[in-house]
Amino acid sequence: MKSILCLTLLLAAVPASGEAGGITRGPYLQLAAPDRITIVWRTDGPLKEAAVRFHPEAGDPAAALVSSGDAIRIRTGKSPSSPLKDASKDTVQYEATLSGLAPDTLYSYAIHDGETRLAVPEDLTLTFRTAPKPGTAKSTRLWVVGDSGTGALHQALVHEAMRRHTASTGKPMDLYLHVGDMAYSRGTDEQFQKNFFLPYETTLSHLVCWAAMGNHEGASSNGNKGVGPYFDAYVCPTNGEAGGLASGSESYYSFDHGNIHCIALNSYDLDRTPEGAMARWLEADLTQTREKGQARWLIAFWHHPPYSKGTHNSDTEKPLVEMREHIMPILERHGVDLVLAGHSHIYERSMLIHGAYATPSNADGVILDDGTGDPRDGGQPYQKSAGLVPANGTVSITTGHGGALGRKNIGIHPLMRSIVMDHGSTVIEIEGDTLTAYMLDLRGAERDRFAIVKGGVVTHTVVANPWMPDATTPQRTGEGVEGSPNGPAISTVTPLPIPASTPLIPRHSEWDYLAGGAEPETTAWTDLGFDPSGEEEAWKRGEAGFGYDDDDDRTVIADMEGNYTTLYIRREFTIPEGTDLKKIGLAIDYDDGFVVHLNGRRIFAQNVGIEKDGEVEVDSHSAGKPEYFSLKEHAAILRHGLNVIALEGHNTRIDSSDLTLDPWLLVED
Repeated sequence: MKSILCLTLLLAAVPASGEAGGITRGPYLQLAAPDRITIVWRTDGPLKEAAVRFHPEAGDPAAALVSSGDAIRIRTGKSPSSPLKDASKDTVQYEATLSGLAPDTLYSYAIHDGETRLAVPEDLTLTFRTAPKPGTAKSTRLWVVGDSGTGALHQALVHEAMRRHTASTGKPMDLYLHVGDMAYSRGTDEQFQKNFFLPYETTLSHLVCWAAMGNHEGASSNGNKGVGPYFDAYVCPTNGEAGGLASGSESYYSFDHGNIHCIALNSYDLDRTPEGAMARWLEADLTQTREKGQARWLIAFWHHPPYSKGTHNSDTEKPLVEMREHIMPILERHGVDLVLAGHSHIYERSMLIHGAYATPSNADGVILDDGTGDPRDGGQPYQKSAGLVPANGTVSITTGHGGALGRKNIGIHPLMRSIVMDHGSTVIEIEGDTLTAYMLDLRGAERDRFAIVKGGVVTHTVVANPWMPDATTPQRTGEGVEGSPNGPAISTVTPLPIPASTPLIPRHSEWDYLAGGAEPETTAWTDLGFDPSGEEEAWKRGEAGFGYDDDDDRTVIADMEGNYTTLYIRREFTIPEGTDLKKIGLAIDYDDGFVVHLNGRRIFAQNVGIEKDGEVEVDSHSAGKPEYFSLKEHAAILRHGLNVIALEGHNTRIDSSDLTLDPWLLVED
């Protein structure tokens, strides 16, 4: 038989009860392995003769031999034997398994009803690439997103940022991991369609989404029984079809992609204890993986983060606590490299850790490397031994900000090296012995980066006095913040006398500022390259100092009293080559408090804290005597060439009689 694609047909005949409409969902890809893949689509009525026609993109199409036969599973909204829960009775879902494929090969495909090719949107890319053989070392890119399923603008912007990034770098994604909550608010069939399949349609047509169930999907799906709209949407391996050990459940599974072994777990409604079926399978799967010796990298992902102080507290919420106390030890015994989760609507990235299972979490005796992990600007990547080595360190990432976002986090987790309160996703690149990961925000800007390098035998020494995360994170640890009972209620740094110095940003220079009570739309305003003139917010330019009612202000914020309490300013500046970065400092006259950001990272706050309910708390301070704060501890954030400093100026209360924010930068002589 000839087709427009000149290759094998997979056929399934369905008794026609009427004319079927077009494709209503998909086509989308599932369960990719070196020799097989599953293509799923829906129609609003049965097709007479469903078919997938396909051929390899390169080489002689006639030479590709693909098995045929009864390889399309058909499910309907009213079928007693294979029902679609929550779908309309006219819905028909086709799950076509293509087998006998060549490894690591690009194919084109099309959906047919007999000889008729079914139409799809023009922007869909109907191709797929099979997985490389297990053990194959190949450059691989992963896109990881969580808590995306709002169906709103921010979800679309995060997705589009990834697509632009992929196009600009010329490096397509190979794997797509979703860490749960892809269909708010209850994971119904309709919400899956609106908040997952439609927003990601362009990506799902050529890239498999490997998913872990979130709590919002769990509202309408049952992980123990494997039924519900979540399980209707995904076709997950249960018998080791994609590598790994057969789990017998779509709630948890594993798969291989070259020399990467990935594990998806259900942290929502299954037994998380070591005696439970999931934990016992996990132990067996990892044992088998290590015995085979084909995997160089181990990545585990699920919904509830083992470490977080974002919108959820991993020290008080049972699923989070149990995934840390019960599951993390199993993973680390077998050499896990990276743990990915969502649920907490924030981006958080830990240092290199091992053995951090205690509740409440602490940094004592569990940090193997407290550096930034960023090899740029003189930093060092995290070092690990080659292969999957027990107790050799793990990095944990919370990436639950693909659509939902927590505007206020509940505290600072002591293991975190980076926190970003903004929408975004995580991109992972694996090249040989190096894993590089970075957070990509909805504008396409890179907000965090780290790398892990494997080679030889690395023996770690536990860091005795680890770096404390309150120095570079958006909120401080302190009294009133859950999980941090012993710190100060207000974040303060002891000022120093202003030394003999050379101006880097002279006093009373011009800065960009945002007043009027509006908050910046995202934290990108603290990043280098942010263009205030291109924003919808009313950014202006003025001379420092900023304020009102002190008779010392060069830029008067006349409408602030009685209306709002916070002012935002930023300025880009150049550090000449040869400048000692450890001698740079901030001089400032202020009333009442301020927060400082360098190159997109929050470094410290003065007289500013966060109350237990998340509200900003500011202590009183009078201007008139400038103070000096050395930036020596933050020199690694600076670089020779172009940099940016951004400040928030805070008043104690809305009816405060005055405000002053008058900063300048200098280099100590």
